[in-house]
Order: sequence, then structure tokens, then C-alpha cells
Amino acid sequence: MPSNPKFLNLVLLNGEPEAKLRAARAAGFDQVEIWQDDVQADTRALAEQIQLGFTNVQVLRDFTGAPDHARLQKRAELRAFIALAQRIGCDTIQAPATTREDCVPARIDEDLRWLASEAARYNMRIMYEPMAWCSVDNTLPLAWERLQRLDQPNIGLVIDLFHICARGGDAAQLDGIPAERIYEVQLCDMAEHPPQQKAALSDYARHQRLLPGDGIIDVGRFVDKLKSAGYRGPVGIEVFNDALKAQPAEVAARQAWDALNRFWP
Repeated sequence: MPSNPKFLNLVLLNGEPEAKLRAARAAGFDQVEIWQDDVQADTRALAEQIQLGFTNVQVLRDFTGAPDHARLQKRAELRAFIALAQRIGCDTIQAPATTREDCVPARIDEDLRWLASEAARYNMRIMYEPMAWCSVDNTLPLAWERLQRLDQPNIGLVIDLFHICARGGDAAQLDGIPAERIYEVQLCDMAEHPPQQKAALSDYARHQRLLPGDGIIDVGRFVDKLKSAGYRGPVGIEVFNDALKAQPAEVAARQAWDALNRFWP
């Protein structure tokens, strides 16, 4: 049976895009989550040369429920992301639930159906992520309930331990979610429960996450649940941490690889 692809979100690494890609591959990662700004003219050729895949392209923000003045712009952004993903040979785009306070909740289902349909025209998948500070679908159960109802075959969930645990959830939230509806798993940790005020929570998440095993999250319990469910998709590290990012890219990448393999060898 093939092993789960192992990825690193490039947000952990500093330096130029080529150096980050090489550092991730040298550490042992099969794939990376790549950000829009890290895609260069030679990204695909380099990735093929070093045999590195792309888990997804990040990140299509605030697509669902966009108000009238932003709706057409968001649809244009999706098309630009599709073109970008095609350019590097990636078939997946990450599109979290909206964080806008002026979103139109009644439009979210319609927008997700359109998003799925447009992505399917290009054989693309959409990773829908419930982030802890989203205006809607800010927990895994809420996001899963929506995806069950919509039943779009090319939209699946992102399991991010930070967003689950930051709102007091735990591995029990994985119960009942079929493994094939999970498109990726992002492991991380945190030193303490973060503040719940939206801006402070977002700031904490973008600067102070820890590598798995270095904090208070029961990472092993999540891993046990996923393995018991037969999850075969990508599993990796998404850690926003200023101190780690200040290190040379190859050093931070190796620390991330070691942390991942402690839980998912």
C-alpha cells in the first residue's frame, strides 16, 4: 500500500522560492504547499528536476458569500488561481471559509457550487478549510455539515489541528468524516490556548504556532484517528513561526521533517 505523501507548507521557510523548494526536498518532503507569491517562471521545471510535487496552491481568500461589489472580482481570482495551478502542474487550490464580516451567508452554498463547477471544468479540486476566525464555518463540524449537504465531488476538507484546537475542539471532531472527503492534514502545535478575539487569534496563528510535539495539542490522538479511518492523503506541516522562519531554510525544513516523522513515520 502506498504511503501518504508528506508535505511542507513553504510559509515556514525564508529565502528565495528556489531555495525553499530545494530545502524542502532535501529534508525529505514529497510535496509542498506553495503560495501564489512563490510561483516563478521556472517553478515547474525545477520541481520536476528535483522530483517535488505540489499539494496545493494557496490561497483563494474570502470567496464564499462575497458581497455584490466583490463577487465578480473573486470569480476572476479563482480563474487566475486555476491558471497558476495549471502552470506548475498542480490540481488543487486551497479556498478557506470566508473571514469577511460583510459576507452574505445565504449565498455561500451557491458560491461553493459555482466554485466546484468551475474548478471541475479544469479537473481541479478545492480544499475547503474552516479557520478559527472565519465568519462562518469556523469549526470542522460546521464545514463538514455544509460539504455533506452540497455533495460536490471535487471539494474536500482541510484538517488543520490549530483551527480545531484553538476553538476547544479535539480529535473527536474527525468521527464520521470519511477519509476520502479529507484532502489534506496539516499538523502543528501550540504552547497555550490562544486568545479568542478574532484579530488576536489570527495574529497568534500567523506567528506563534509550534512544530507538532512541542506544545499542548494531543497530536498523536489525531494521527491515530486518521490512520484508523484509512486516510491515505497528504499529511504535513503547516507552522507559522517567526523564530523558526528566521533560521536558514534547510535547518527549519529538517526540523519540520523530523517533527512530522515522530508522528507519521
